[in-house]
Amino acid sequence: MSSQKQKKQYALKKTAAVVIMGSLILTAALSVAAFTKPNESNIETEAQLAATDNNSEETVEYDAEASLSLSNAFDMTANEVSMIENQSEKAALGQGKEGSDVEINIQNWVKLEIDLRGKKITKDVPEGTVADALAYLNIKTTKNDKLSVAENLQVTDGMKLEIVEIKTKTVKKTEAVAFKTVEKESSTLYIGETSVETEGVEGERTIVTKETYENGEKTDTEEVSNEITKKPVDKVVLVGTAEKVNDFNNDGDKVSVNSSGNTITDKFGNEISYSYCLSGPATAYYADAGAGTATGRLARYGVVAVDPDEIPYGSILYIVSDDGFVYGYAVAGDTGGFIYYTDVLVDLFFPTYDDCCNFGLRNVNVYVLEGVSEDMTYCN
Repeated sequence: MSSQKQKKQYALKKTAAVVIMGSLILTAALSVAAFTKPNESNIETEAQLAATDNNSEETVEYDAEASLSLSNAFDMTANEVSMIENQSEKAALGQGKEGSDVEINIQNWVKLEIDLRGKKITKDVPEGTVADALAYLNIKTTKNDKLSVAENLQVTDGMKLEIVEIKTKTVKKTEAVAFKTVEKESSTLYIGETSVETEGVEGERTIVTKETYENGEKTDTEEVSNEITKKPVDKVVLVGTAEKVNDFNNDGDKVSVNSSGNTITDKFGNEISYSYCLSGPATAYYADAGAGTATGRLARYGVVAVDPDEIPYGSILYIVSDDGFVYGYAVAGDTGGFIYYTDVLVDLFFPTYDDCCNFGLRNVNVYVLEGVSEDMTYCN
């Protein structure tokens, strides 16, 4: 039978092609083995592996008759059958030149549906973990990315994977804070009259929020702080409380004096004590609302100007003119240049220029009181 054998050498180079073809060759080899069982006497196969050192090639001898039988069975050429036999034997028996073992590596693939930061894509990847798939696709994630599944989870065919980019932004804005309007009584104005003592000023509120964006779309707003960074200034409006004097001949306001007991009875019927009484000319003055005086008091009805060497600042007075006009309670709270060049005893405050003109120059009695509060000067 050896005379009928044909020898043919196949140069089997160690290349990657052998590895890739390994799976196909192993499958075919198993089929060949089924046809070469001992009870199938029509097929005789003899194979010898002869190793040579020339150019790292391997020489394969095979039974041509057996190869032809295989060829007929599978409709293969003799060359194809010989290669299958050779590779199957080497894989099964581990024969051949040292270091030339064939390694068979089978790899499965799965399809992923990926939502990548709002962009939908479908990709085939090798079996493995989610992290392996991302690496294979060269998809790099950052600290701003959120994955819908764990990175160590095994990928499966048809798996859906979402990568959401999450970013936050701090926003600061300011809002105006309205001022309040408060009223303040003033005896320097007549009843029904008002004047602005202090203009109102708006304040400022600063609000800081944190905005969250997913794939560029805002999904949440969280307030971080909300505080007034500039306080508003109240608007102060003076409201007049003084009664307008139309006739200075107010004989109805009678004041009785008990000079022996150093007491007077005011126009309200209250009996009060006084330390001493000064008589002399009195003039009148007025000032704009909110104007100050020498003692820091606001100029108003009941604050009169004196010579502090004669009537000390802060003295509480009761003033009545000789013609019966009752100015009423007053405090020595201001002074003026008149004390240096006139013999005027006291300068009385009136809310308007007309009132001052009506009063003119009159002689008055100034009673310096005892045990009376300055609050009485608001009750005229």
